[in-house]
Amino acid sequence: MAEVKRFCDYDAFAWLYAHYWGGEFHTQILPMLERLILRLLPKGARVLDLCCGDGRIARTLHKRGYQVVGLDGSEQMLHFARQAAPQVPFHLADARDFTFPEPFDGVISTFDSLNHVMTRRDLQKVFRNVYAALKPGGYFAFDVNREEAYRDLWSNLSSVITEQAVSIARGEFDTRRGVATCDITQFAHQNGAWVRTDYTLRQKLHEHSHVMDDLEKVGFRNAACYDASSDLGMSGDIGRHRTFYLARK
Repeated sequence: MAEVKRFCDYDAFAWLYAHYWGGEFHTQILPMLERLILRLLPKGARVLDLCCGDGRIARTLHKRGYQVVGLDGSEQMLHFARQAAPQVPFHLADARDFTFPEPFDGVISTFDSLNHVMTRRDLQKVFRNVYAALKPGGYFAFDVNREEAYRDLWSNLSSVITEQAVSIARGEFDTRRGVATCDITQFAHQNGAWVRTDYTLRQKLHEHSHVMDDLEKVGFRNAACYDASSDLGMSGDIGRHRTFYLARK
């Protein structure tokens, strides 16, 4: 089997993300996860935060008494995660290529992280790894962007302007290929100087029928999907055009 090249595109984005990105999502995600998956897990459950980013969710779960473990492909994101939650074990690995010796009661992957998996075959690898990492009866919860998110939101120009950071994000969506790209120009004021960084983030639209079929093929049962806004109560743009899935081993 060919070696998987670890996904590290967020290394360049990590500083901006940790300081200025994702606030709207992270203020809403824990109540939503409680409604979706956490209520189904035993007290003190062992939980894997897959594609954990800068550790905000892992930190909160740890404070709530969960035995949480974080995994991400970006070394720089994990740098901020370890600062945010030094008591949580964080592992540098790719979602398409990981194993753990001790199984989990639940696995979560949020903030459209799995849209960064760029092929259906690779998404199947993620599903197989998650299935193997779960205890029998364990739950897997994750979210993905729907096509409307790329048409209505991703293509908008967005910016961050503060005394320490200036960034411009320009997105577009290729409907034929189902691929969204976001070009970011970032200026960060660090060590008395402004540092410019340019990078591109990419996402892949994963068709609902493919997601459901592949969960079943891997062995998951009772897979269900929920609209983030109407079913789970996420408000604002962050809840629009986002689907959550819940499946059980």
